[in-house]
Amino acid sequence: FASCEPSSAFANGFGKSNYRHSTQCAASNDSDETEEKSKGLGTYNPLRLAVLKLGMTELKFTSPLNYEKRPGSYDCANCGSTLFDSKGKYDSGSGWPSFWKTSNEDRVGYKREWDGRVEVTCKKCGGHLGHAFPDGPQRKDVPDEFLLEIPQDDLQTSNPDNKFTRLPRYCVNGASLKFKEK
Repeated sequence: FASCEPSSAFANGFGKSNYRHSTQCAASNDSDETEEKSKGLGTYNPLRLAVLKLGMTELKFTSPLNYEKRPGSYDCANCGSTLFDSKGKYDSGSGWPSFWKTSNEDRVGYKREWDGRVEVTCKKCGGHLGHAFPDGPQRKDVPDEFLLEIPQDDLQTSNPDNKFTRLPRYCVNGASLKFKEK
């Protein structure tokens, strides 16, 4: 079959599916999905798509990544770009995976929303990750060697010379991330 038009699945009449056609159509989509997955691009997970492409928010305390403690990186579930690492992860109590720094420069984009919140997106593919807030951990609670690793383009929420000021809290949907253990 040359195409998998939605209307062709109803060729036998309104609401009656053409089983043979829809089966072959699904088979051709499976090969496309397998090809894309082998390249490591994109996702077909409905929750991930809703978060990354539509800007939805997953329910709090539902992501396994909220409880992840192993060393590793947190990559974009859509394009695979490394966004955060375990050095910058902490338990904020918010119910979503939280980080106080990104993994490297030029990894995330920022956009001020209508309600004043700062949206965080993957700079490579534009996927919605979550939001950044100015209520992260205090600088005094983070080891000095980790503070030196904060990328220059990370959100600046406070005076870096005052150890009592707070770092940003990147509140990220776990569905927008894939964990890669080191």
